[in-house]
Amino acid sequence: MFAKVLMRRIGNIQFTYKTRKLSSKPRLAIVGSGPAGMFACNGLLRKSNFLVDVFEYSPVPFGLVRYGVAPDHQEVKNVINTFDAMFEKNRERLRLYCNVKIGQDITFDELTRGYDAVLLAYGSYKARKLGVPGCDSKNVISGSDFVGWYNGVPNAPTPDLSASNVVIVGNGNVALDCARVLSTASSGSLRISDIPDERLSVLEKTATKDIKILGRRGPENVSFTIKELREQFKIQEWDSKLEISETDLKNLIESLPKLERKKKRLTEVLVKNTGTTSGLRQCHFLFHRVPKEVVADSNGMVRELVVENTETSKTETFPCELLIYSIGYETLVLDGVPQNENKMIDMKDHCRVNMNAECPAHVYATGWCAHGPRGVIVDTQQQSSFVADQIASDFIHTRHSIAPGVDLVLNERKVPFISWDAWKMIDQQERDQGKLSGKIREKFTTFEKFLSKRLE
Repeated sequence: MFAKVLMRRIGNIQFTYKTRKLSSKPRLAIVGSGPAGMFACNGLLRKSNFLVDVFEYSPVPFGLVRYGVAPDHQEVKNVINTFDAMFEKNRERLRLYCNVKIGQDITFDELTRGYDAVLLAYGSYKARKLGVPGCDSKNVISGSDFVGWYNGVPNAPTPDLSASNVVIVGNGNVALDCARVLSTASSGSLRISDIPDERLSVLEKTATKDIKILGRRGPENVSFTIKELREQFKIQEWDSKLEISETDLKNLIESLPKLERKKKRLTEVLVKNTGTTSGLRQCHFLFHRVPKEVVADSNGMVRELVVENTETSKTETFPCELLIYSIGYETLVLDGVPQNENKMIDMKDHCRVNMNAECPAHVYATGWCAHGPRGVIVDTQQQSSFVADQIASDFIHTRHSIAPGVDLVLNERKVPFISWDAWKMIDQQERDQGKLSGKIREKFTTFEKFLSKRLE
């Protein structure tokens, strides 16, 4: 394998030829520093002799762990401690390049010529559009954008939270996270979380009193996990109920004996919390509602959502000053990465990308890149561990490499990036600043002063 790769690389000698020399270890590039990439990285550092460079689009690492996990679920974010220890233990073999955009700062072709192997683990960040008339109205936002905003994503637009009536389209955990944060923000319970102060102050002034969570199918098709669902029903001062037909309730009850344990427990929670909401603050779980039109006022601000009730074949109109949709994601495929007929990465098997024979590197994918947006962090960990085993096995006899990495290219183009040491400085400053107000950390939302244009 080494001889074959050597000949391919010689054919591309014009690419940073000055840095090409035989090294003691093969090189791996990981695109994405979220759970999928980091779990695979951890496995590969233990099971192979790779030198690993991690590239992250965002200014800081850890992807959805930092910007996607709910701020009231800090225990889930503790996985960062594992990743932190991994970087500290492997400083001689592992480097981090945040704020580097593969496909823009470095092309995918350049990446494959700079490394012996490339692992795509950048997730799927493009939310699927609602796709109905009026969906571009003001204050119509995706669930991932709303989650990113309150989690401190840089340059995220601020939603108008003066809305009394909120509609959330979607029956997954992102929809529940959005509803729960809106339901609890005004109570002050999020003040110890890692929501940036500037965004927390907006959340705490929310005027939300009515939330409707709409499912396009029946209650038996929800993708909630039991922990998140129970949390919504336990929120004080809010009455949350499934408002479903007698037919749906009957079907749920009759299905219970046939369900596997996990699904059965979830269905029992659904059945237990059916009824009609009352009180000053209400959260309604409604089903069989398909969005048909977003109605805006003269200023372009959303005011109503028109839906079709497929159970009754009637049209319904809900007042709505904030519309959040969470109906899945579209897989983003980098320029140069082969696509299949479904516009996803063309996979040769469960982890290997179907590259052409001229590609000098072995290319792999894991997580949402490989199989679409599904599963939770535990699922990602298991899959990425398996992918690490496969990559290590493919390179078990590869002891040497001429792959130069992309240091020279980054320097020549003066690409500003944040290294591991720069991130640790940010991390410590965020923690120190958070302690002053009793918070876990005070997330920064701008990082210009930490960016470096020179490689050490």
